This record gives sequence, structure tokens and C-alpha cells, in this order.
Amino acid sequence: MKNEKELFLRLKKEWFLKILKGEKKEEYRDYTEYYVSRLAVLDKDGEMTDTRKYDTVRFQLGYSKTEIIVECKDVLIEYDDDDSEEFNFDNSNFVIILGDILEKINCESLNI
Repeated sequence: MKNEKELFLRLKKEWFLKILKGEKKEEYRDYTEYYVSRLAVLDKDGEMTDTRKYDTVRFQLGYSKTEIIVECKDVLIEYDDDDSEEFNFDNSNFVIILGDILEKINCESLNI
């Protein structure tokens, strides 16, 4: 059964290892229609009212069976101060604030 409070993301090896080692505490995603649909709360008119609240993030190493489940502290929106008062695809991105690693799945071969 799918956990509605868990965000699923795939990562390249470099970023997966940095999270696993505790060196990376934030994950960034572009402010695109795809990620707005996954990370934002929209009202009936399609306007963003908030970001979604997740308990955990399940990171998968590429398309392997290696995964880590990490506490999700918050999802924020970061934007460049370009005199625009609105978030848009050119000046914004999502920031996923990570907490503790809760579970490691098939990570033994990574020697960490």
C-alpha cells in the first residue's frame, strides 16, 4: 500500500551517497509543473496555497533496489530576488529539508 505521507524520489549516486553519509541535508527540485503537482497544495482555482507536508522521503539510487528512507522536516520554496513578486518557473525551486535517516535498504554494498 502506498504511503501518502512519503515522497518518492530517484537520485544519482553522487547525491545519494552524500545524503547517506550525512553530508547533504537538503534536496532541491526545479519549480516545474511536475514538481508543483507533487510538492504544492493547490486551491480549486489551481493557485498554490502551501507546500505539501511529508513525513518521509524514500530515495532510490537510480533504478536499483538500493534505497534510504529519510525524515522530511519541511518542503520550502526558494526564489531569486528578481523584482518579481510571484514564484515562477524561472526564478524558483523547491527545497526539501531532510532529517535523520530512518532506514537503509540494500545499502551494504556501498561500504558506508
